[in-house]
Amino acid sequence: MSNAYKPAANKNIEQLKLFTKTMPNYLKGVMLAFISCGLFVYVGTIVRILSTSIGEFEILLFRQFVFIVLLLPTIFRNIDTLRKPQYLSLHIIRIIGAFFALYLSFITLRELPLATAIAISFTSVLFVALLSTIFLSEKLTVNRWATVIIGFIGVMLIVQPNFNGSKSIYFVLGLCGALGAATTSICIKKIVKVESSTNLLVYQAVFIAIITLLPAVNNWVTPTFEQAVLLLIVGAISSLAQWIGVTAFKYGDANVIANVQYSNILYSLLFGYFLFQETPNFVALAGCVVLIISVCFGLLRKTN
Repeated sequence: MSNAYKPAANKNIEQLKLFTKTMPNYLKGVMLAFISCGLFVYVGTIVRILSTSIGEFEILLFRQFVFIVLLLPTIFRNIDTLRKPQYLSLHIIRIIGAFFALYLSFITLRELPLATAIAISFTSVLFVALLSTIFLSEKLTVNRWATVIIGFIGVMLIVQPNFNGSKSIYFVLGLCGALGAATTSICIKKIVKVESSTNLLVYQAVFIAIITLLPAVNNWVTPTFEQAVLLLIVGAISSLAQWIGVTAFKYGDANVIANVQYSNILYSLLFGYFLFQETPNFVALAGCVVLIISVCFGLLRKTN
């Protein structure tokens, strides 16, 4: 960069810092959640490609292994703190919930159209809304309940579940995965008040890797060079997305942050159309509009 442009660049950086400092906390959380969820949709697309030839346990093990490698410097710096976890029981529940959320989401991504699999995962917003009132004492106003219900209607329009079809079991598995994700979100919101984001990430990375190790080895498929690269990308981007996602919960209510996930249906539709030739019907497109309305409604009514 030439000297002539440095003052302007420095001024823009300072303006960005000032804007970030003055931004309301809930908006910071929403923006971070947007970024995190978008990255997870991209990861889901890669998982969909990989799962045609590599098992879900192996993909998950690679994901966690890359995460642990990236966290090694942090692990060594915080080894004393990591030995003394707070809320041990909540950590255990969170890790179990995260495992089922990841594993079952990989299965639904393999068996269902991309937009459908992503839409089912959005039911975690409904579960978060219910659980946050019970375990976090978060106040859900009429406006927020309306946001959740509108969003759920949009999900159903996109998924259009047929319980008599051969794929109905995957719809149920997707709901179970969404419940696991919601449980994880609630635990994170509770634990993050006393634990650092680093501790949350390290515990989850290590223990999910341990859970997946044996079944992954028993069903091991040696990946090709291209598959190995994709597995590494899944691990790296998932790590970044998870760190951003955990940080988002520091700034906003769990039910507000979770509601942001609805917007990512647009990404899944685009990826599904261009990569997998999955064309949504009119009802599904109407559901997307309903989802977008629910997100906008939730943000506009945040102060109520």
